[in-house]
Amino acid sequence: MVKISMSRTERIRIGIVQFKADNDEPGENLEKATSYIESLVEEDVNIVVLPEMFNSGYGTDEDTVKNAVEMQEETEEVLSALADYNDIAIVGGMVNKTKDGLFNSTVIMLPYLEAIYYNKTHLFREEKKVFTPGKEFKSFEYSGVKFGLLMCYEIGFPEISRKLCRQGAEVLLVPFAFGRERRMIYDTATRARSIENGCFLAAASQVGSNKFMNFVGESRIVSPSGEIIADCGGAEGFAFTDVDTKLVKRYRFNESRDSHGYFSNFREDLYV
Repeated sequence: MVKISMSRTERIRIGIVQFKADNDEPGENLEKATSYIESLVEEDVNIVVLPEMFNSGYGTDEDTVKNAVEMQEETEEVLSALADYNDIAIVGGMVNKTKDGLFNSTVIMLPYLEAIYYNKTHLFREEKKVFTPGKEFKSFEYSGVKFGLLMCYEIGFPEISRKLCRQGAEVLLVPFAFGRERRMIYDTATRARSIENGCFLAAASQVGSNKFMNFVGESRIVSPSGEIIADCGGAEGFAFTDVDTKLVKRYRFNESRDSHGYFSNFREDLYV
């Protein structure tokens, strides 16, 4: 787990960004993301979450992947400058090319640090023909709050969220480019992962459509009770809210009122 040495805070302001990323205009996508980040900085957010493949548009065709690879270095430089200058963390989905392969990834850009990547471990449909699956999960700590990463399709694998949360994650960050025809899955699973793990979840999705698919939008921040406490609806834009991590301990371990206490009753011995 990567850590930034800052005093522990129980409240952190999270911003989520939702927009249509144009597969033919990667430069404009990065400009659009930058504008939204700057707007959220004016709202005093501590961390910003961007959609999956936000700088290139979502797709597995040759042109989209080529643009994504060509944009990687510039995107890292822009996000690093924004994180450093504004003292914020930025998390967003983008292609990551390394000597080990081509990955559909999420970049974690923390102030004054090199880019950190989570490489998507569970690939969906055509992704399996283009990208290399990642080999490990990723979490990090920022401003004293512990975050876990997963991506889009992985919302349907509850084992990922549970493992990250059992390892201490209090907030799950999830970039999405999720198909609108599977909206029920998106709506149910984003709430379920929060409820069953007693955690906050911030989902940032693409919206609108490209030449390959229609996107669900509905980017949201979900509380440990399953309540949607911030959302972007069906239009481009952003949303933000303050997250009180004291609630995580209550929902995980207390059995009172609307608190379920699942972690206090978890039978670790049965899952070895």
